[in-house]
Amino acid sequence: MSARFLTESDIVERSQIKSGTRKEILTGSDEVIFVRLPDVKAVTGLSKSSLYALIRANNFPAPVRLGPRTVAWVRSEIKQWAAERVLTSRSTTLHSDSKRMPQPAPREPWASSKKWA
Repeated sequence: MSARFLTESDIVERSQIKSGTRKEILTGSDEVIFVRLPDVKAVTGLSKSSLYALIRANNFPAPVRLGPRTVAWVRSEIKQWAAERVLTSRSTTLHSDSKRMPQPAPREPWASSKKWA
């Protein structure tokens, strides 16, 4: 079974199906689309606690308060974070000149590691 990540159109369709309307604000030629937590988790592959830990560390976009008990994320900010994450991941693997392999821990002699009475 392979993992499937949601595309932008999937997220918009899910939002429309759940709410019956498309949650967006038009500002000039830009449109802001809000994405709720289940969709953010599906796109990022992160858990709720991991997302909020990244938000506290200022490493993930903070949600926008829509109501007293409702928050959502701006879709373009999530897309930008994901793109930056990909670039960071790829740049660190491409620019590492020497690949370090994990080394086994030094072994102790059998007799010294056991305590016999």
